[in-house]
Amino acid sequence: MSEEHHLPTSFGLKIYEIITILLLLVVYIYLRASLAETNPLLVAIIGFVLALWMIMRPTEWASEGLQMLAKKLGTGTYAAGVIGSLMANLPELVLAALLIIGGESELAILTVLMVAGANTLLFGIVVVKNGRKSGGKINVPITTLKYESELMIFAFISALILFVFNFAEEVIQLAQNTKGLSSINIPIFFSIGSLAIYLAYLYFLATDKELNPQYTPEEREEIKSDPALSILNILKFLGFGVVGIILAGELLANGAELLIKTAEHNGYNISIAYIALIVGGLGSLPEWAIAFRAGDDLELVFGSVLSSISATILFMLSLVIIFMDFAVPGGFELDPFALVQVVLSGLILMFVYLLLKDDEKLDVFEGVGIVILQLIGFVIFASIK
Repeated sequence: MSEEHHLPTSFGLKIYEIITILLLLVVYIYLRASLAETNPLLVAIIGFVLALWMIMRPTEWASEGLQMLAKKLGTGTYAAGVIGSLMANLPELVLAALLIIGGESELAILTVLMVAGANTLLFGIVVVKNGRKSGGKINVPITTLKYESELMIFAFISALILFVFNFAEEVIQLAQNTKGLSSINIPIFFSIGSLAIYLAYLYFLATDKELNPQYTPEEREEIKSDPALSILNILKFLGFGVVGIILAGELLANGAELLIKTAEHNGYNISIAYIALIVGGLGSLPEWAIAFRAGDDLELVFGSVLSSISATILFMLSLVIIFMDFAVPGGFELDPFALVQVVLSGLILMFVYLLLKDDEKLDVFEGVGIVILQLIGFVIFASIK
């Protein structure tokens, strides 16, 4: 197998890296126990540093474990990229769940939407980067056209349905001379339906024989003899990776709460959007790392980055809303700007879909357009009070 040298059997940690992280962890535990009330900003900063390492390292281990499992099962490169992107989204899911439990439901939603924006920005940068290297244009992988473009349409329609639902509610309130829309409502059937669409997408992606070619008997024997593809090695990467991801989510959630506490203690009314930008930006780093590590492997890059954008609306947001319905007593209220961000993500996905379908190529100009649109989205995002 030509890819054998890429399959790891160790985590690749250096001694100095292990010592540094252990020291930071000891200092963080001590400060969190003694200074969390008197100096929350210092505790938050050290926690973010640890979370950054755990987002980069354990998420990479978990992603490699999933990709090794996919290879063992005969899953193709594109599907492996999609699977890797799902694992890279786990820190944000853990973070959102912990924020909801801590009473920060709106911050949880905005952080998830921030991840979608960061990954859209990443996609535009990837298009510009690879377009310049290839003379101005890049061919869109056929797997992207077959699967991802359709999923983007579903994500756009889901966002549009949510907007229409809330807009209709506001019109009814205005007709009855009652107060206009002060918070948005995300019905449970929206979340369940969106989640079902994404699960169906994963099922057809995994069972497509054209996308996931069958191994020959010789290749199967070679896989059996590869130590990197042993069940024990795969479980090792998945186990340590998932534990690290959960810890990263906890550190990010605690850091976000400490930032809010610091702002309130000093008399500042810091915008929740800025906290979401910081925390969500940290949470989106695995996708950036995967994209730049993949280099010229466009199937892996597109499978990882584009899938993560659609997955944010159809998968992550749906799971978070379903969890909120059960975890928040008496329901929850979200700022209407959160709805704006959902619709904006859907519109940008629709724009990307049209660019993909017009000539099955993407050029540098289109990549720059995606980057500019998302930066405008961030400016709107930052205007949330």
